Amino acid sequence: MSKHDLKLDLGMPLEPDPTPAKPAQTKTFANEKNNKKSTKGKSGRPNIFQRIAKVFREMISETKKVDWPAFKRTKNNAGVLTNTSTVLLLTLFFLVLITSFDFGLAALLRLLVAS
Repeated sequence: MSKHDLKLDLGMPLEPDPTPAKPAQTKTFANEKNNKKSTKGKSGRPNIFQRIAKVFREMISETKKVDWPAFKRTKNNAGVLTNTSTVLLLTLFFLVLITSFDFGLAALLRLLVAS
């Protein structure tokens, strides 16, 4: 059996499709800009207060979709206070560690420059 005798069905034709592709419909930037101006008013976008209100509405909507953990400790959940305290303690630890390295390297640099 030669390798030419093997036929593999890959689920796609081996020859290109003879039908020509349709040309893509493109809009120019000027046309899109003109369309936006006609629908949004004279400035081209909503009022600043409407945009701020939209942001807050979207934030509230996304916040409602969050699956919040239980506040108190349960059998399968450590609880919000435990998780928050863990994060704060680790942040404090790395703050002290990085600050000590910073002061140590600054003192070493002062010794090297002074001599």
